[in-house]
Amino acid sequence: MTLKTNISILFIMLCGFLTACGDSEKKQEKDDAEETVAQGYSQLPEITSINKDKLAEINKWKKFNELSVLMERFQEQESGDLTYFAEEFKRLQGEIEKDSLFPPKFNIPAVKSRLVVFETFTNQLQTRLEESAPLDSVNISRKKVLEAYNAMRQQLAETLKSKIYEDFINKKDSNKTSKMLQKS
Repeated sequence: MTLKTNISILFIMLCGFLTACGDSEKKQEKDDAEETVAQGYSQLPEITSINKDKLAEINKWKKFNELSVLMERFQEQESGDLTYFAEEFKRLQGEIEKDSLFPPKFNIPAVKSRLVVFETFTNQLQTRLEESAPLDSVNISRKKVLEAYNAMRQQLAETLKSKIYEDFINKKDSNKTSKMLQKS
């Protein structure tokens, strides 16, 4: 073989090597882009709607209203770091439990148990985020947090419903008592 042939073969091999490296980098960039798209979170269910009158009453509870605003943002989150939400859930949970303005009508075991369930799932979400758990696992925790929040909203609305009924009965009983006293 001549020197010219050897140089030509070496040149062709060098070109092939460079082309292969370039393709590898492009493939890696494509894989990274696909992974970023795949890292998007699954869509969460809607936040349970509540009657406007009941919602107005619930929103008087300032800490729960703050949680509701945060939950709406959490529900819409499709990508990115969820650590902020996990920390805020934990902060609000502590403030709700210590809240001296905890409305007496909501200070019942049914509401408190929903708060405990919500706290459990927010702690689970935070743990999964800290451990860099797989995306599927994080999505499951996200869904459970939203479901626990929805259950809490429904319980608050149900509590108001029963309170309205109790108020009606108490009002009726007080009217009977007043009439009986007037007859005496």
